[in-house]
Amino acid sequence: MSASSTEPVLAVDIGGTSLRLGLINLEGALIGDIARYDVPFASDGAADVDGILAIMAEHVERAWQIVAGELRVGVSLCGNVDLASGDAVLAPNLHWRNLPFGKLVSERFQLPVCVATDVRQAVLAEAVWGAGVNERNFAWATVGTGYGGFLFLNGRLYGGANGFAGNFGHITYDEINGHRCGCGRRGCFETFVAGPAIARAGQAAHEAGESAILSSLTNEDKVSTRAVFRAIELGDPVAARIVDDVIRLICINLGGVVNLLDIKLIVMGGGVTKAAPWLVERINNDIRAYLMTVEAQRDLQVVRESTANAALWGAAAHVFAVEGHLSGDNKLEKGLEHRVIRAN
Repeated sequence: MSASSTEPVLAVDIGGTSLRLGLINLEGALIGDIARYDVPFASDGAADVDGILAIMAEHVERAWQIVAGELRVGVSLCGNVDLASGDAVLAPNLHWRNLPFGKLVSERFQLPVCVATDVRQAVLAEAVWGAGVNERNFAWATVGTGYGGFLFLNGRLYGGANGFAGNFGHITYDEINGHRCGCGRRGCFETFVAGPAIARAGQAAHEAGESAILSSLTNEDKVSTRAVFRAIELGDPVAARIVDDVIRLICINLGGVVNLLDIKLIVMGGGVTKAAPWLVERINNDIRAYLMTVEAQRDLQVVRESTANAALWGAAAHVFAVEGHLSGDNKLEKGLEHRVIRAN
């Protein structure tokens, strides 16, 4: 570890459809702006690794103009990641399996890299700089291209036996009538509540001629998630019913998490929550019908993320945590190997 370890970290958040980058320092301050791109996909349907690295290259060069010492990269990835190797074990929305992404980044730029799943990074950011600073037990949930979460228990990240705990979205809801999930199974909660599910329900309503408002908002005869929320703003009852059902299912899912763990804070983020600022408030209100104890009904708070993108901030926090620069107790998972990946 060198003195340069407290220099800002180039944070990268790779979601199912969007890629964000920003330079973040030890105090959690953003240096400059967040850069946003669409994730490039190859002809085989998988996210294009070379295309992602090409986008990163420009920002690595810019970061070198600001960072005086060693530049490090923190990556947040929408899928299960092996913390020790930085491998994307399973990233359903990117169609990656067992891809050594951390090694590829480190070798391409000859820089030290930390990689972890996006929901895990988001929890860490909230624990270090956000809503979870004074909480020993809370959860993160995200609604975007996918739906999932992660846990912070007894003052630390909780990854479970393999680092993959918190996959709320892959709890099965209806394996008989449900849609095929990116994880390979059928009927996961994710397939009912994530952005693509909302768009699919809107598309079905449009094709059935149930909503003139939704039909008027199509683009090349396709209904987007954003169009469903816009239709609600225009007073469309069909779009409202679609999102009401999504909220109900999220409340069932997260209510089960609260009943299981007796936590009193859930922080939510993701593209869908940004498209509808009122969504989290609705969940905070409606979830109480699915909570078992009077204490949970009284004390639980469901709040929006504390930053513009908690997963991005968490990618930086991960590097600082692995290097031992965060103040207070070590917040990393027990029993798992934590290390910076360096090119051979």
